[in-house]
Amino acid sequence: MPFSITIMTILSPDSPLFLAMVVVLAAAMQSLFGLGVLFLGTPLLLLLGYPMMSLLSLLLPISLSISLLQIARGWKHVQWTLVWKFVLFALPSVALGSFLLRSITVWSMLPVCIAAYLLFVAIGFYFNAFPKFVARWTRNQALYLFATGFLHGLTNLGGPLLSSFVVTKYPNKHQSRATIAMCYGLLVSVQCISLYPSLKAVSTSNTTLFSLIALALSVYFLFDKWVFQRLSNEKFKQIFGPIVVLMSALLLLRAWM
Repeated sequence: MPFSITIMTILSPDSPLFLAMVVVLAAAMQSLFGLGVLFLGTPLLLLLGYPMMSLLSLLLPISLSISLLQIARGWKHVQWTLVWKFVLFALPSVALGSFLLRSITVWSMLPVCIAAYLLFVAIGFYFNAFPKFVARWTRNQALYLFATGFLHGLTNLGGPLLSSFVVTKYPNKHQSRATIAMCYGLLVSVQCISLYPSLKAVSTSNTTLFSLIALALSVYFLFDKWVFQRLSNEKFKQIFGPIVVLMSALLLLRAWM
């Protein structure tokens, strides 16, 4: 087989190796910041043409596995005052958003709306484009957490809102990551329950899923040991903002092609 054909086969969206590359990239980010599998994996797989429910059936178990491991290892750093507020305001709204997603998952404009939302988050939170609006929004914690849950249920991308809020309140990276992992794990659990009928209808190989979970957990241990200790929250913002803008731009480009 010619070399060019081999490369095209590897980079095909249907290639298990290419899917593994996406999972490695997303799992590396979640290992460092408490989020990433859903936030990076969702737009990447949408770009590759995966249906929303198909990508959710793959990404939700992977994300939850990493979150549970982070919770277990960082239990003493979890900030429970925020977690209880999160349970009260965000979990009911993520269920509401997930139920709504089940009815619009085939809507052709969904990737465009997700791209616009990503762009807003990147410009507003990571590049501080409209600080007064962001400050006013985050000041009302009940409304902010409700919106975070609802947008996560509807788009699978509530992670940036959650991380921005937690990092602002708890600059310590150990407290921040552990608290994000706890809240994120709760979000994903409610998603799985709310979307279960639709996820059950999607055919996903158990062997493929378990292999990807094992791969993601291996990435977690590697990055937790060798990278997390050297990374600051400010560095996270510097890296993460441009990635978010790139994801939104690529999604918009794909929608217009």
